[in-house]
Amino acid sequence: MEKDKYPTSIFCIIATEFCERFSFCGLRTILSLYLRNELMFSENTATVIYHVFIMICYIIPVIGAICADSYLGRYRTILYFSIIYLVGSIIMCLAAVPTLEFSPIGLTACGLSLIAIGTGGIKPCVAAFGGDQFHLPNQQKLLRQFFSIFYFSINLGGFVGTILTPILRKRVTCFGEDTCYALGFGFPAALMFLALSLFVMGKPFYRLKTPKENIVLRFICCAVYALVERSKDKEREKEHWLDYARDKYPGKLICDMKILFAVFLLYTPLPLFWSLFDQQGSRWTFQASRMNGAVFGTQILPDQMQVINPAIVLILIPVFDRIIIPCMDRIHIFECSLHRMALGGLVAGFAFLSAGIVELALERTYPHLPGKHKASMDFINTLPCTLVITSPFNDNYELRQSEMHLFKDIAAHNTTEYPITVVAPLVCGNLTLERHHFKLKIHAIEFQIETIIVGINHVNHIKSYVTDPVDFKKSLSGKPRIRIAYIKSSQLLHNVSVALENTAGLTDIYFVNDKLKKHLAVSAYMELPPGVYKYRVQCQEVAKLYENEIQIALGGVYTLVLRERNGKIEFAKMYTMSPPNTVNMLWLIPQYFLISVAEIMFGVAGLEFSFTQAPKSLKTITLAAWYLSVAIGNLLVIIVTQARFFKSQAHEFLLFAVLIVADMMVFTEMSVKYEIVQLEADSSCFVMNSCKEVRCTCRDDDGNEEVSLLGCSCSS
Repeated sequence: MEKDKYPTSIFCIIATEFCERFSFCGLRTILSLYLRNELMFSENTATVIYHVFIMICYIIPVIGAICADSYLGRYRTILYFSIIYLVGSIIMCLAAVPTLEFSPIGLTACGLSLIAIGTGGIKPCVAAFGGDQFHLPNQQKLLRQFFSIFYFSINLGGFVGTILTPILRKRVTCFGEDTCYALGFGFPAALMFLALSLFVMGKPFYRLKTPKENIVLRFICCAVYALVERSKDKEREKEHWLDYARDKYPGKLICDMKILFAVFLLYTPLPLFWSLFDQQGSRWTFQASRMNGAVFGTQILPDQMQVINPAIVLILIPVFDRIIIPCMDRIHIFECSLHRMALGGLVAGFAFLSAGIVELALERTYPHLPGKHKASMDFINTLPCTLVITSPFNDNYELRQSEMHLFKDIAAHNTTEYPITVVAPLVCGNLTLERHHFKLKIHAIEFQIETIIVGINHVNHIKSYVTDPVDFKKSLSGKPRIRIAYIKSSQLLHNVSVALENTAGLTDIYFVNDKLKKHLAVSAYMELPPGVYKYRVQCQEVAKLYENEIQIALGGVYTLVLRERNGKIEFAKMYTMSPPNTVNMLWLIPQYFLISVAEIMFGVAGLEFSFTQAPKSLKTITLAAWYLSVAIGNLLVIIVTQARFFKSQAHEFLLFAVLIVADMMVFTEMSVKYEIVQLEADSSCFVMNSCKEVRCTCRDDDGNEEVSLLGCSCSS
């Protein structure tokens, strides 16, 4: 039967959406790394650019919806914005080619702008265009299944793009570099070309609808007129503020506007859900970077955890569509799409409760970083004897040989100076010291950790070396960070270098400056893959001055201290400045599972609700408002992140869990009062259902409403 058969056009639309999501998610996965590593933006600037790009992608749908509903129709809107999208993707590919004589930052800005316009313009149209292909109410059941399949294709495209694009970027070399961002951006561009081709090929099968008037302009004019008339006529109180426009505008238009504004009002609590959901790519990824990714002998990187969500969604959508939702319908619970959305929001709250519990466990493994009006000092003893450190904040502390000690939370208001005295015995192990004590003044800088290395110079005087203040926070990528501190006591060696090489053949070389003024060289922190490294000190005079092995683990922050005297390496030891990750990443699976269940309940039901509740002439505008709630949710994340309400990330997670529960309680109360409207495609009738009582409403030729009892029939 026709009502049990999917329209042929649906398969073209689904294939187009798969390719477009593959392209977008693939580009988004490597974008932040490209901004930081290739365009040399700071991590904060790259993060802001990334979130602004995502926000624009979800604001532009309003423009796309206006074009579709008032000017071009959905088919031509999708076509034109897809062309803009394709051009932007090609420009992004060209921007990543280093041999071209163009500004990569300028090309990237142009490419990202066009991609944001393109994907935003087609975003509200594709789902609505797919819904247009069904004959309602005969194919109402297929329409519901379509939104599940549509959401499945979104996640399948995102899943494949998230996995494949980083592999292409990392495993392929081009233009003399060890990564190939040009291919990473070029492959999504090719997928976008395929998406556009598939969409155009399906044109003979589409049901095309072209707007006969500028309906958006009429809606705006009607709303403005109603508000003006309401302010003038204060004597007559009408049931709805739009009723003040009945003397100028037809009843059908006013009725459609009532439905639309009721839907918009119901959307007001939704951004909070998306503010939780979108933290998978930021807060949750950062959380994973502070965890141990060792699973069954392999290492999982933090950004790879983002694959879990679309993978779980792909598995669960058929389960929900074929088993769970039909069971709910049979026992008459959560039949209403609004109730399923509220349930999804509550499940998201449990996901953040799980994230908060994991974060509480992680906080026990974090390095101690000084807070407001506080500083810390790290002392490292490279001498073969015990030192006595006398300071105002600790009378006398004995620092044994090769030991490191951290003096925590020293008072520091901006910069505070402290006098320090360090004393060693005259006979220090195998050394006889000419001067065995010294005094120095250390500037304790608020929020920072000073590192003081105690050594000896070429005339046997005990000496201190103060490194530049550094941040001992774990890397965002989760990779271990290591720096090299080289103390040079003599001028006997030249062109000294320290080479680190792992079992996979990865080599990183640090060159020591021959013209050291303070006899201390400290490298910048290097992020390296975890594992065992052989480090070798070599120079112009000696090919292998010193050699040893070290092991670095995910999340660890290390300092390798080397002290040379009289042409020999007398001291070599690696110190752990911040401990490596110990909590396994598998503990993140519960929160990812819960957020995936929440996405299915909330996202699929929300798309279905947005399409079925919108007036026929403004379905795309309604879906645009749905996507706009995603943009506002991203804005909420940025606001909360910048406000820094809590020092503890766990407390912030728990706050979000409480907020979403309260938000969904408000949403549930609003949904109980909302009357579900089922618009029929070929009739002026519609059914209103508050999930408690059902009544039929018909419109006469003038657009006036006539209410009759359940079971009535409406004339076409």
